[in-house]
Amino acid sequence: MINFEYEFDDSNLNFALWAKSNKDSADLAYLADFAVANKIDLISVGEDYVNIIWPWLENKKIKIFSRFYLEKDINKSDNISETIKNINHVFKQGADGAQIFINYNDLNLFVSQTYLIKDDLFFNKELFIGLNICDVEPLDWGNLWVNIRKIRANGLIFAFPVDKGNKSDFVGRLYAAIESWPNDFKCDLHFVLGDNDLRINQTKRLVEIMKPSLVNNLKFFINI
Repeated sequence: MINFEYEFDDSNLNFALWAKSNKDSADLAYLADFAVANKIDLISVGEDYVNIIWPWLENKKIKIFSRFYLEKDINKSDNISETIKNINHVFKQGADGAQIFINYNDLNLFVSQTYLIKDDLFFNKELFIGLNICDVEPLDWGNLWVNIRKIRANGLIFAFPVDKGNKSDFVGRLYAAIESWPNDFKCDLHFVLGDNDLRINQTKRLVEIMKPSLVNNLKFFINI
């Protein structure tokens, strides 16, 4: 478990809050208060929670991102279109951006079907593409950057949902991601690593060593 007081007071880590989908109104109110008190500038919530948390964060300069998962049946004709409709809906409810989590193998299809409407749909809003870092193989990185550029995403989110210790090769996969990062590419880099001090610090230190220009664009989502 992260010692939040220590991390917030004594480090340069940039945190954001991750609201689990089973939160009730009281929990969301607490998260909003926590964000204000600790000067956190971003909260991620499920799409059904945007309208609940927005009144507590109005005019607080804290962004609300809504999560969407396109991890199954993406080839169904109405799957992507339904997600687009839902994204538009949460923007009308006050969301500042959308985090779209997708299997790496479906990234080409998703981008090819949405890049032409991205600028209109996300006018004054932010788009983050979420991927399981363990799904991206060494030879995939070139294609990944092509797609992220094509859809003009504001940033990437790498999730690490199952930590198997050294068997996960987290550091090796993170190394490959940073090493392949195009020098002229500018976007934010967010991580969902759970309440894992070790993985958070490994990430920050590796980015500091390999790509110091990215440090200010790093953000780590945590649960409280």
